[in-house]
Amino acid sequence: MKTLLLIFQFFCGTVVFAQQYALEWSYQYGTNIPIHPRYPTIESSSHTGEMTLLQHTQANKIWTILYGQPTVGYSFAYQTLGNEAILGNAFYFIPSLDFKVFKVKRLDMRVRVGWGGGMITKRHDSFYNKDNIVIGSNLNACVSLRALFRYRILEALYLQVGGGITHYSNAGFTNPNLGINIPFAQVGIQYSFQKPIVADRVSQQLMAELPRLNQSFRPFVQIGLGLTETAATKGPKYPIYSIAFGVSRLMARISKLSLSVEYMYNTSPYAFDRQNGAVELKHLNYARFSVAATHEFLFGHWGLVTGFGVYLNEHKYQRSVLLSKIGFNFYLQNYFKQFKSQLWLGCHVRAYAGEAEFVEVLLGYNW
Repeated sequence: MKTLLLIFQFFCGTVVFAQQYALEWSYQYGTNIPIHPRYPTIESSSHTGEMTLLQHTQANKIWTILYGQPTVGYSFAYQTLGNEAILGNAFYFIPSLDFKVFKVKRLDMRVRVGWGGGMITKRHDSFYNKDNIVIGSNLNACVSLRALFRYRILEALYLQVGGGITHYSNAGFTNPNLGINIPFAQVGIQYSFQKPIVADRVSQQLMAELPRLNQSFRPFVQIGLGLTETAATKGPKYPIYSIAFGVSRLMARISKLSLSVEYMYNTSPYAFDRQNGAVELKHLNYARFSVAATHEFLFGHWGLVTGFGVYLNEHKYQRSVLLSKIGFNFYLQNYFKQFKSQLWLGCHVRAYAGEAEFVEVLLGYNW
């Protein structure tokens, strides 16, 4: 009898587990876009085979309720880059979120946003692969953005078509770093297990327990440390220091806007000029002052950060007056429940306009 109960319990657990998931197989046809006059010749189209495990979120967590129960995805793929001899090929693993845009009878549209890691089989080498001026590292960040249309063929089977873009970059951590950009069209099938239903009272109780939304301005301070190379490849890494002061305000429970002023000092160009000995060294010439606006989508303990700003002073080897950044923050306390006295850790990619410059880690605190 005990054995039968254990088997029944395992079966029920398996059914509940399966109900939360879906499987997807897709093929992508695209092309690697040459973004530099010396970019290696693209000899063929890009072909990608991708498999994705999808997890249906339930209305039993605050962030899933606020975002309309998005689907979490885990994608693994093999991708050709258009010139195997110089660029090699790529493998990537990308966690992602699917957001529903609309649904009409059997047809729906979803937007998928993913950020993970990509392994490129061939990188720049001064002796053996000098024509690869695109990527200086095998391990890179990989970002995927796509819009997908699903048509339900059977109760749990969907035909899926769409398009998007895949981007590889090491964020300036290792030179060179032109990056790889592959727009693509996609076709695939998706088998979706039955989505579990959570009682309305569960989600209502979670929302009722949230504190009242406080939209007052909160001052904050943030310090950062980045690493980058000089213009040479395979050189040492040099630190970049920053400190910022600003104010932030919740625009909604899932949205935070910040305004800040920042001082940054980049030791890499200073070291480069000191080694060459061709210019007069003044530390102020390597410092940067900027103002920036930052938006953050909040997911409880996590935040997705995007920011834009302008540099207020001219500095050595300046490539643009514009700055941008994208990354993540991790809050020690759930931001939906605790607005003030927050301590966070961040990892951001900084760029001149859209050209990645370096990766920085941050420590911040708001009152």
